[in-house]
Amino acid sequence: MFYYYITYGIIITMKLDKIKSILKSNSMLKFALVALGIATSHYLLIHAYISMCVGTGFWGLLTSVIHLGSPVCQFINYVQFELSKYYITAWAAAAVSFIAWLIGKISD
Repeated sequence: MFYYYITYGIIITMKLDKIKSILKSNSMLKFALVALGIATSHYLLIHAYISMCVGTGFWGLLTSVIHLGSPVCQFINYVQFELSKYYITAWAAAAVSFIAWLIGKISD
């Protein structure tokens, strides 16, 4: 049984090392994973904000007045806002990088 755990741990370590080397060498994949992670986090935070702080319909209008000053609601709103700013910055950096790469290819 002990041999199985050692072997299994070595296999997992080898797989993680392979994943790390792939991520280090592939910038497009790294960017796609960051963009997907930010989009997923934003989605989850928005739905948490709606369910915990605002609600929907007329009842949501009434309860949002009560929850508006809640530190939890303010924190969720702040984090999702900062994530959206980071998302825009990441896309702008990707566009600039692509343009620089394209100019480098054309000028060669």
